[in-house]
Amino acid sequence: MKIVFFGTSEVGLPILEALAQKESGHEVVQVITSPDAMVGRKQEMHASAIANLATSLNLPVQKPEHVKNNSEFIDFLKTLNADIFIVVSYGKILPLELLDIPPLKTLNVHFSLLPKYRGAAPIQYALLNGETVTGTTIFILDELVDHGPILAQQEYPIDPKDTFETLAKKLADVSTDLLINLLPEYESGSITSQVQNQDETTFTKLIKKEHGRVDWSKQASEIYNMLRAYTPWPGIWCMWNEQIIKILEAEVVSEAELETNDAADIVKCGNNTYLRLVRLQTAKKKPMSMHDFL
Repeated sequence: MKIVFFGTSEVGLPILEALAQKESGHEVVQVITSPDAMVGRKQEMHASAIANLATSLNLPVQKPEHVKNNSEFIDFLKTLNADIFIVVSYGKILPLELLDIPPLKTLNVHFSLLPKYRGAAPIQYALLNGETVTGTTIFILDELVDHGPILAQQEYPIDPKDTFETLAKKLADVSTDLLINLLPEYESGSITSQVQNQDETTFTKLIKKEHGRVDWSKQASEIYNMLRAYTPWPGIWCMWNEQIIKILEAEVVSEAELETNDAADIVKCGNNTYLRLVRLQTAKKKPMSMHDFL
């Protein structure tokens, strides 16, 4: 199949790489990604992870500022004569006139078991809510957010120590295998799509930096799940002596464990629960152990 791939973040890397391999039997005729952006403390301009991979694979790359009401871009996509569009964490809502261009429509890889956790942050919300199982879904995009009919799903267990970074990588690898195996059957018409159960729908919101501020009245397990969900960004933090303290590593401590632990590095949280702070970072300083901070 001739494929146009839409993606921006690192979770799409293994999928794009697999599709671009000759062994896949497919041809990636174009990669669409977000424009270069200012990142880091120095605010230097960087291309997206997908753009960098596409360049290394000698794939053509387009970085449109916007895709809605962009007739020139729509006309360009039509000239590619692609069989299918595949979207993985692109970061923009695509208009219906774009989705319907290829004969096999546009497929999306979403890192949750839809209709649960629709929206921009499914992995983070699964971790925030202390889920023990998540998964990946491949579905046909329509004009509504993560709403279209499902072609395939696969469950995946969440390790208690998983962070966003580790879980995203695992789900990306699982999704790669699922998609590669799905495409021949989908092309042949042997897969029957399933309409999502709208009664089971839940939504996620875009993560912002302020979401990482710790409310110590919450239970220790909730704060620990924040740390898992918001690592590496935006991280979790609190104020101390009018400066931000980033909490880089922590662990929940039971009340029974308090008797055998030095309480200096332990914070009492809501509902008589306890969190040990293991590693911190203060403004303009390198990460340090809680012992060194004290």
